[in-house]
Amino acid sequence: MSELIPISLIVLLGGFSLWAYLSLRHSKSEYFRLDSSLQHERYNSRLVVDFMHALEASYGNEEKVSEISKDTLLRSILHTAIRGTRAMSCCIFRLERNEYFVPIASSGLFPLLEGYPPQYKNASRLDIIRAHFSGYSYKKDSPVFAEAIKNGYATLARKFPLKPDHFIPDDAPTLPKDVIAVPIYLSGKLVAAIAIANPRHRGDFTPSEIKLADMLAQQAGMTMQMRNLFAVQAEKMRLDSELGIAASVQKLLLPQYIPQAHSIDIATVYRPAQTIGGDLYDVFDLGGGRIAAIVADVSGHGVSAALLMAICRTNFQQIARNSVSAADLLRRLARSMAKSFSRGKFLTIVCAFLDTQRNTISVARGGHERPILLSNNDPETGLPLDKPKLEFLESSGLAIGLAKPEIFDATITEVTRPCFRNDVLILYTDGLTEECNAQGEEFGSERLAQAILESHGENARRINDTIIEKVSAFSGKKNFSDDLTLVALRVT
Repeated sequence: MSELIPISLIVLLGGFSLWAYLSLRHSKSEYFRLDSSLQHERYNSRLVVDFMHALEASYGNEEKVSEISKDTLLRSILHTAIRGTRAMSCCIFRLERNEYFVPIASSGLFPLLEGYPPQYKNASRLDIIRAHFSGYSYKKDSPVFAEAIKNGYATLARKFPLKPDHFIPDDAPTLPKDVIAVPIYLSGKLVAAIAIANPRHRGDFTPSEIKLADMLAQQAGMTMQMRNLFAVQAEKMRLDSELGIAASVQKLLLPQYIPQAHSIDIATVYRPAQTIGGDLYDVFDLGGGRIAAIVADVSGHGVSAALLMAICRTNFQQIARNSVSAADLLRRLARSMAKSFSRGKFLTIVCAFLDTQRNTISVARGGHERPILLSNNDPETGLPLDKPKLEFLESSGLAIGLAKPEIFDATITEVTRPCFRNDVLILYTDGLTEECNAQGEEFGSERLAQAILESHGENARRINDTIIEKVSAFSGKKNFSDDLTLVALRVT
C-alpha cells in the first residue's frame, strides 16, 4: 500500500503539469490572436488616414490640381480596399439612370455575382476569363446591393442567387464566397457602390475589415465629388475657383445627420463668415446612452484647411468608440494627427463625453473656448435647485499641432461634473463671443451666459436660436464677422 502512494502522487503531478502546459499554450495562442487583431485594426485605420493624407498633399499644391485624374483616384480606392480587407478582388460601380450599377474600375479577378449569361455556355475558358475583366452590370435592387442600400452602410453578402437563364460553369475561374457591398453617397444621393470579394485568408471578412470598407466608401464619395468640382472649375480663375471648391468640399465634411441618442437632445448651428469656414463639429453615438461631441477651429483657409478638417473628422470617428474619456480621445487624436500639420497649421478643439447611465459630463479642451454647463439640480442630491446654476468648465490643454504629442499628453486635463434631467452643455467657437457691435465691443462670455440662462427650460434647438438672436441683436448684423459654430446638448 505504501508503494502505491508515490505512484498515485506521480500520476497526479503529471496530470497537473499537462493541464498547466495546455493552459499556458492556449493563453499564448489567444494573446497572439488578439494582438494580431489589434495590429490589423491599427493597420486599417492607418490606411484610411494615409488615403486622406495623399489626397491632401495632392490638393494642397495648386500646380498639381489639374493633374489629378479620375483613374488615379479609382486606383487609390481599389488599392486601399484590397490591402485593408485582404481581399482577392474589388470593383467600383457607378449608378446609371438610378437603375443599374455599371463597373468603372476593378482590381483582381472579380466574380460574377449572379452567374454567367447564357452566351457563355459554349464559350472557351479564355472567353469566360475575359468576361470577368470586361465587367458585368447589376440592377440596383439585385440581392447583393439591395441590402446594403437599405442599410445605408457596408453589408456582408454570402448568398448569391442565380439570375434567370444564368449558370455556373464547371471550370469557373472564381466564384463569390463573401462579398462586402457598400453604397457611396454624395450629399445624401446614391451615386455608386464598392464591392469587395473573397478574403485571401481562409476565414471570413472581420468586423474591422467591414468597418474599413464603410469608412473608405465615405471618403471615396467625398473624393469623387472633390475631383468633379476641380474638373468643372479648372478653366476658371484660380483664386475665385478655390474659394467655391473649398466651400463645397467643406459642406461635405460636416455631419450629414446628428444622432439623437436616448435621453440626449442635440442641436447644432454652423455659419461660416465667408465662402470658406474654418470650424468643425461632429457628434458620435457611443451607445448605451453615451455621446462624444467635438467642436474645433482649424487654422488657415482654402482646400488644404478643409482637408485637414477631413483628416480630423476621420480620425475622430475611428478613435471615439475605443476612447475611455474626453481627455483620452484628444490624446489619441493628437498622436494620430501628429504628421498631418504643415508649418504654422494647428487646430483648437473641445471634446465632451455625456453618459446618461452614470449621469456624468466630462470635458477636455485643447486651447479652445470654455464650454458652459447649465445645471438644474443639486450635484450632491440630484434634487432640483431653486434657480439654475451656470458654470464655465475649466480644463487645461494645448492646441493640436503646436507641440509634440508627449507635450500635449502632459498638458491636457479633464473636468467631470454630474448631470441630470434638463441640464445643458454648450460647445462653441470664438466667433460667437468675439462678435462686435458698432462700438467695437465684443459680445463676450457674460452675455452668452445670460442668453443661456434666459433659454432655461427650452429644447436644444430653441436654446441655440435664443443665443443666435441675442448675438444678432447685439451686433446689429445678420451676417457674422467670423465663423460661428454652436452645439447644444440637453439631457432629457
